[in-house]
Amino acid sequence: MHRKRSLKLAALVVLAVLALIAATRFLSHASAGRPGVTVAIRDFKFEPATVTVHVGENVQWKNEDFVPHTATADGEAQKPAFDSGTINTGAAWRYVASKKGTYNYTCTRHPNMKGKLIVQ
Repeated sequence: MHRKRSLKLAALVVLAVLALIAATRFLSHASAGRPGVTVAIRDFKFEPATVTVHVGENVQWKNEDFVPHTATADGEAQKPAFDSGTINTGAAWRYVASKKGTYNYTCTRHPNMKGKLIVQ
């Protein structure tokens, strides 16, 4: 009798752990998909040039131009706050804003392209 009770308890614990794991995965995917803004890259410009989001929101850069571009935060040369790497024509890159602040950024291939990301 005691053994059956232990097996039932163990089964309930396993189910609770599995439910917790599933909920955690769901929430992490949901937060990764929080609304934000899209910055279009076209005609060698970031449009809009300045965007504002809250911590945890997404910023997506979509390259609608005919050449590759980047979106790279200015400042720290060794490790910028964000760096898209190459965004090819028709491709997009997403960044989840993780820290409050104002981030000026450029396209490293075309330094005259400038933008500003404000994270509140």
